[in-house]
Amino acid sequence: MLEMQGISKKFDAVVALKKASLKVQAGEIMALLGTNGSGKSTMVKVLSGLVNPDEGTVNYTGKQVHIRSAANARHLAIATAYQDLSLVPAMNVVDNIVMGMEPKNAFGIINRTKAREFALHYMKKLGIECSPDALVQSLMLSTQSLIEIAKAIASKPKLLILDEATASLHSDEVDTLFEVLRELKQEGIGIITVTHRMSEIYRICDSCTILRGGETVATGPVKDMDLDTVVYHMTGKKPDLSSAGYTGRTVHDEREAALLEVRGLSLTGKLKGVDFHAWPGEIVGIGGLDGQGQQEFLRSILGDMRYEGGEILFKGAKVRFHQPADGVMRNLGFISGDRNKESIFPIRPVAENIYAGAVTKKMAFIPLFPSKVFDFAEKTVNRYNIVIGGLKHAASSLSGGNQQKLVIGRWMALTPDLLLLDDPTKGVDVNTRAEIHRILKECTAAGMCALYSSSDNEELLEISDRIYVFYEGRISACLQGEARKEEQLVAAMLGLTAGQERGEIQ
Repeated sequence: MLEMQGISKKFDAVVALKKASLKVQAGEIMALLGTNGSGKSTMVKVLSGLVNPDEGTVNYTGKQVHIRSAANARHLAIATAYQDLSLVPAMNVVDNIVMGMEPKNAFGIINRTKAREFALHYMKKLGIECSPDALVQSLMLSTQSLIEIAKAIASKPKLLILDEATASLHSDEVDTLFEVLRELKQEGIGIITVTHRMSEIYRICDSCTILRGGETVATGPVKDMDLDTVVYHMTGKKPDLSSAGYTGRTVHDEREAALLEVRGLSLTGKLKGVDFHAWPGEIVGIGGLDGQGQQEFLRSILGDMRYEGGEILFKGAKVRFHQPADGVMRNLGFISGDRNKESIFPIRPVAENIYAGAVTKKMAFIPLFPSKVFDFAEKTVNRYNIVIGGLKHAASSLSGGNQQKLVIGRWMALTPDLLLLDDPTKGVDVNTRAEIHRILKECTAAGMCALYSSSDNEELLEISDRIYVFYEGRISACLQGEARKEEQLVAAMLGLTAGQERGEIQ
């Protein structure tokens, strides 16, 4: 039904796909697997018409096709349910499901009655329990995800792609979805599913294709691949679950007081009883596949998200920050990987951007003297080698890497006790990443503690003293010592931990 061969794609110097291939038969459910950065998302986007490959061929329903756009994919009866939802939040459920497929009368006017009946049919099919007139933005994330799937299935595709479709679904919703997928399979529809939940693969999939570094490294029936084999193909090495430090227990000198201690932190649908320790002078890595609770964990500590259960102890005292400014006042810092939305004031001068962190520690209505702001900024620019045109130039005039170094410098200049970093090197070049790592290592050597979340496994292994791995909102492992290896990290990311039978994760 579908065969992709020799698919390659570069984004500037980054090779996303390198002669990758996959094959799906009609009436088959295939799992597309790989670690972060393996090329799964790019492969899905090629099929969805969102990315045009540099080379390679796509043969679909017996002929070679060129999928140039999302509209082209829809014309070919290829539908995708995206993890980053393609819904319109300010529109209601019915309009989202029928979008692009609106039933019309002879005069080209939308038949609202038929549209509603059409949407209700698929809502019932997937067990979506909400008003069809409800605005999507008012619904829970799990319900929104089901609407995304309903929208894809309603287009009556020949090929259905599910990109992490079950990531936010509850177990009963997954059961309902799988029943629908089995029905679609019986109808001869080909299905590609991208998932991090390995139990689902053995439960619903017929075959799997595994990508590593943008290349297809394995393909075959799921029944012939246990979890050890899957991890081996993802990393090139087999995990040793008996390795020291793989049990999730933290090895540290208990006589030394932890700077940060988290006990049973819980947040509905995101965090499930997380225990965590961090000591001064270390870089603690936070790993896991996207959406496993890492971001919510960091933001709960900072005070940007309200957790419902558990407690946080900082410097030996129980704390609960109600807003990030409270954390900053207690000498916390936060660096986001999305600098354009959360870190940089693009049209304001470089000097003001650097001094922005210091301002939060000052009393209200205290005058700011330009000479003090510029002196503070100049010292930071020189110390952290930030390449700028001038302190009065807009922050948007800097390169992406130097914008991120500006944010790093903003917080380092305040010498925080605890620095929270949420994928801080995303989108920066190799040299800038190395400089950021050097700065962090110098600061932690001086006693600072850094919690470093990254979607890049190699980076985590390179910079971290220990790595906590998140899976389904829990800590699946704490890797240290001999267990700090890529194959161990990937196994923990997939939920494979000591004591579990191979291929039988529940």
